[in-house]
Amino acid sequence: MTKLTGWQLIANERKRQIKEEGWSLSHDDQHGAGVLASAALCYRDASGPDSVMPHNWPWDATWWKPKSRERNLERAGALYQAAAEVAERAQEYRVRDDLREHVASCANLLDSILEIEAN
Repeated sequence: MTKLTGWQLIANERKRQIKEEGWSLSHDDQHGAGVLASAALCYRDASGPDSVMPHNWPWDATWWKPKSRERNLERAGALYQAAAEVAERAQEYRVRDDLREHVASCANLLDSILEIEAN
């Protein structure tokens, strides 16, 4: 069985957020790139399911649902991707590019974890 890469896991999570959670592009636009990026940062830094909700979590506490380190990175990457898409639509290209770097960072961290787990 072929293992998915960090990029693929993030892309799958982004699709899941849209299809299963119903987070549309217009919904993302209403939040704005900054809010989505703040949420992404919180999940990126969450080490596991018992992670305490950070003070900069942008939404109601009921939406803070940390999982495993890997799942948190997938969610962070997908939220950064959503933020990058918002910035793209707003023609904020420098912001978009910065957010894409954060997506790449999450993908690389995931790949590192997957590599360690495989050995």
